[in-house]
Amino acid sequence: MLVVGAGPAGSSLAVRLAGAGADVLLLDERTFPRSKPCGDCVSPGALPLLAELGVLGELDRRGAGRLEGWRIRTPGGAWFGGGFGRAADGTALGGPAIPRRDLDAVLLEAAAGAGARVREGTRAVALLRSGGRIRGVLARDGKGREVRLRAGLVVGADGLRSTVARRIGGVERGERGRLALVARFEEGPEPGDPPVGEMRVSDEGCLGMAPVGRGRWNVTVVVPRTMARAVAAGREAFFRDRLAAYGVAARLAGARRAGALEVTGPFEVVPRRVAVPGALLVGDAAGYFDPFTGQGIHGALAGARIAAACALEALGAPGRRAEAAALLRYESELAAAIGPSRRVQRTVDHVLRRPWLFEPTARILGAAPGLAGLLFRVTGDLEPAGSLLHPARVAAALAGRGPRASRPAGPNGRRPGGRHDRRIAEDLPGPECPDPGEAAGREAACTPTTRPSSGRRSESAWSWRPTSRRGRPSSSTIAG
Repeated sequence: MLVVGAGPAGSSLAVRLAGAGADVLLLDERTFPRSKPCGDCVSPGALPLLAELGVLGELDRRGAGRLEGWRIRTPGGAWFGGGFGRAADGTALGGPAIPRRDLDAVLLEAAAGAGARVREGTRAVALLRSGGRIRGVLARDGKGREVRLRAGLVVGADGLRSTVARRIGGVERGERGRLALVARFEEGPEPGDPPVGEMRVSDEGCLGMAPVGRGRWNVTVVVPRTMARAVAAGREAFFRDRLAAYGVAARLAGARRAGALEVTGPFEVVPRRVAVPGALLVGDAAGYFDPFTGQGIHGALAGARIAAACALEALGAPGRRAEAAALLRYESELAAAIGPSRRVQRTVDHVLRRPWLFEPTARILGAAPGLAGLLFRVTGDLEPAGSLLHPARVAAALAGRGPRASRPAGPNGRRPGGRHDRRIAEDLPGPECPDPGEAAGREAACTPTTRPSSGRRSESAWSWRPTSRRGRPSSSTIAG
């Protein structure tokens, strides 16, 4: 088995395959640890998947932060927020927040520990074909030397600009063109209590900022591709201007930049096919929508879980017809698992891009924190996307109640409640906050009132009961 790309999708797939006894070679053109432009936030629904991989303890040791919800500001200055809810024991649910340099390194180490062979600094440049199927890849190392690597199955987990996807005709570029500028800060402001991320939306894009553990902050600015020339002319100046315009420069005045300002994009990748004889795609290589909701890593981990079961079936299948059936099952299960979340992401994007719709929607969510909490639990991969269309579930959210005990909300069976959403909503600033285009001198009026956090987390914070690594994924585990 040859896996191209050692990001979350590729490394987690390698952990599962090697743990099941498969011979796995994992390639990546970069050497690790390496930085990666990303929002650095993992949805809480990904926790059971990370638990199955056995990496939660190491993420904790590397100082992963914890996000328990989000606050959103509209272009008109309205705020709404919501949390991910609480477990049955009253513990707030939250997702890990950690720089990709650390997250990806932890997953790669887990893959090597499970028995996968890892080859860094090696780039796949072409696919090897014979007999009507993919047989391996032609790779090139850092010194330009080429090597032919043959495998029973090739997995393209090499991201948005996947070589494997291009070679099999698996994806095409979407119409939405956006760029992201990503900066990390150290010694930043104290996270609030509860610790939440913040998203400020404007007519041109948005700014997101989140604490990612040990005083570190991720700040990401998203702009349309039409601003590419302005970014290229001076990305640092452009970024500073956006910090001031969104009203956050003063909050970061005492923080220290860590690493270079990274620019990436455009993002949208539309899948055409995710499997052909001898190869399949997983993670961003299998399609990506640039989700405002931040569900990319969950989708990569969930897709890798499905891919592992189907890949093992394909490798053990006697004959092409059986292999084709296994790959067809992968396509259908991936679509069933990821499709509902993608539809929610597109709906959110549709609303965000229409201020006449976004502003009244935000006011409704601001006045109904339970309903906002339901939205955040769905986009946090804790509840099925269909919950947003279920009358009884919406009514329960409006009344501040979580899902009924007979129907677990999350993949681990935890049932969020509504009080946490009110607590986050109570910490929101008032409607007098200035629009992003107003002077940075008024930033203090737009700073949420929060209580300082001790920064400590109990050892039970990541206590999730993993399901069997070898078991077939259930719809609640993957799509939840």
